[in-house]
Amino acid sequence: MNRAPSAEPEHYLLERVAEGDRDAFRELYDGTSRRIYFYLYRLLQDAALAEDVQMDVYVEVWKGAGKFRGQSKVTTWMFGIARNLAFKTLRKQRNHANIDDYGSLEDPDQPDLDAPDRQRIVKQAMTIISAKHREVLDFVFFHQMPYQEIASLLDVSVNTVKTRVYYAKAALLKAMEELGVTKDDL
Repeated sequence: MNRAPSAEPEHYLLERVAEGDRDAFRELYDGTSRRIYFYLYRLLQDAALAEDVQMDVYVEVWKGAGKFRGQSKVTTWMFGIARNLAFKTLRKQRNHANIDDYGSLEDPDQPDLDAPDRQRIVKQAMTIISAKHREVLDFVFFHQMPYQEIASLLDVSVNTVKTRVYYAKAALLKAMEELGVTKDDL
């Protein structure tokens, strides 16, 4: 880990982890595990599976801490590990959402939706769209990552990220329409 010093607290912790410091690992885990778990949960749509993959992520972080090159933020590197393991799991599980697995809304003609209904509808629509669309929307809206950071994580150009976000939003709107809710209803 030959890099210039970083102001990022996770960077300092990862350096200590690379030296075998278990307390630093615990601190890094405590500071990042919630974000990693919820990213995995939203991507995999299964709490137990997300927990399993999360544990694998931290095993990889422990083993690979000394290999971190410092070309991104530590959390971006960790999300990259989580992403790779999640998609590997999805390929194994072939756990792609099917719209037939979800019930309809009780009253899809009801245009006056309150906030909990909106959240429920968006959450249900997120389960319908592809994992790749969920992923990019998750990075943008839940983790508020800048496009440049997402591009680095996904190893694509910023313009590709913009395109993926555009198509993911369109897929989300389409899924919501399939659930009987139009853009105007929200």
